[in-house]
Amino acid sequence: MPTIEISKSDLLELIGKKLGDKELEEALELAKSGIDSAEGDLLKIEVGDVNRPDLWSAEGLARELKLRLGIEKKEYEAKSSGCELKVDSKVKKARPFIACAVVKNLNLNDSAIKSIIQLQEKLCESFGLKRKEVAIGVYDFEKIKWPITYTTFIPSKLSFVPLGASQELTLKEILQQHEKGIQYAGLLEHLKEYPVLIDAEKRVLSMPPIINSEHSGKVTEETKNVFVEATGFSERFVIPALNIIICALADRGGTMESVSITDGKKRVTPDLKRKGAEVNIDEANNILGLNLIPRQISSLLEKAGFETKQSGKKLSVTYPAYRQDILDSRDVIEDIAISYGYGNFLPIVPEVFTIGKFSEETELREKVSGLITGLGVQEIATFTLTNRDELFKKMKMKAKEALEIANPVSATYSSVRSWLLPSLLEFLSKNKDEDYPQKIFEIGKCIEIINGEADDKLKLAFATAEKKAGFTETRQMLEWLAASLGIEIKIVPCEHESFIAGRVGKIIVHGREAGILGEISPAVLSEWNISMPVAGFELDLTELK
Repeated sequence: MPTIEISKSDLLELIGKKLGDKELEEALELAKSGIDSAEGDLLKIEVGDVNRPDLWSAEGLARELKLRLGIEKKEYEAKSSGCELKVDSKVKKARPFIACAVVKNLNLNDSAIKSIIQLQEKLCESFGLKRKEVAIGVYDFEKIKWPITYTTFIPSKLSFVPLGASQELTLKEILQQHEKGIQYAGLLEHLKEYPVLIDAEKRVLSMPPIINSEHSGKVTEETKNVFVEATGFSERFVIPALNIIICALADRGGTMESVSITDGKKRVTPDLKRKGAEVNIDEANNILGLNLIPRQISSLLEKAGFETKQSGKKLSVTYPAYRQDILDSRDVIEDIAISYGYGNFLPIVPEVFTIGKFSEETELREKVSGLITGLGVQEIATFTLTNRDELFKKMKMKAKEALEIANPVSATYSSVRSWLLPSLLEFLSKNKDEDYPQKIFEIGKCIEIINGEADDKLKLAFATAEKKAGFTETRQMLEWLAASLGIEIKIVPCEHESFIAGRVGKIIVHGREAGILGEISPAVLSEWNISMPVAGFELDLTELK
């Protein structure tokens, strides 16, 4: 969950109401947040809703609490600034989408600047997936000569002084030498030209999504007017991020102004029009277990910033532009519940009488686990996520189709495992300095891609690492297990890249191939840095069911 640091006095000043410690804690619950720790005036707030980036700042929390406590409901609008930003078609190959705004008449203090910087970082790192989907720049408006151009440059052909530096660096040098350039180099280094914002006097504002310039990209307590831009690849991330940060600045007393953007066609940002949804009154009451009349529901939704209009059994609702978490009526119903107060719901004992029992799969898992554990074999549990190198390359196999994560946090955990033996070998490789013999097994879920579709499998894998580890002992182990389960199996010789030729066979259950058994190839053991012989088997328990 996102954790933010804010000044308690600053938060209360933004709320405009004195709240005792207990009152503040209770109020924060209405924003699905809580105080993680307090040290003097500094509060660490844990925001419990990862889908509400608009709450990741003192301004956002204050805005939400003012709504929930009935203090103030603020509407946001932007008049025209008369400023224009031109988008060069070249950015389509680099970072194509940009939205921006101007906020004037600010009165910033130290707490306000720290809060805005923190919000900017949280939006870029968490919501923006480490600046990949959205990066935000805030600039001193008075140091910019309009119009601005969003274009690209060859990395070695343009230089400027990046924020926090004292000398000019080329775009390429920034990626190589500047702290932020090194950190986010992967976002640009594959491009032939890097995106840049420059003003009418050819002064560089920034190199999105890496760093602002020292000239115009620094905001201080003396700064009264700012230019804000957000860049990325789609409106889905860029527009909400821009709206959130400029609304936070508006909560600091600023007035918002729009910018005209020319990118083949003309558009104006920010878009602060309220967005709409629809709620069925009966559905809301059914989900919440309440019997609220439309007027009551409307009143509760108004505490969350909604405006409502009834039409028969339905409510048409609109909500502020800074909220991007409303996907369907269930999200609106959740806001009804928050305003109603979770503590006001009465617990009801279900009228349906049931007797719990293990599922067929769990019974099989428990039985197999009990049998193998009884032989003195250690059960292990490894991660379901792995990577293609461990699934195929280190097993000396030709790469196959596997279920992969679209935006993995780490390359180490970028795929869902399709079989278990690699996980057992990884375990053995990390315990190679322990006493032998080592006998381990795991029962776990795997996902295989069959005819283009993901197939969920429950598998069992066993491995023994010792000097005498071999095909015969492993086969005896499997045959004993099958007999204990009342299952008839056959072992048919085959070839497999991960096993020693002539010492491997496929497992047949009910006339179908259900696994593999044999002695692991020395080439595979070398990949895992295992010096002890290893034999094992893998069995698809789904076939046994």
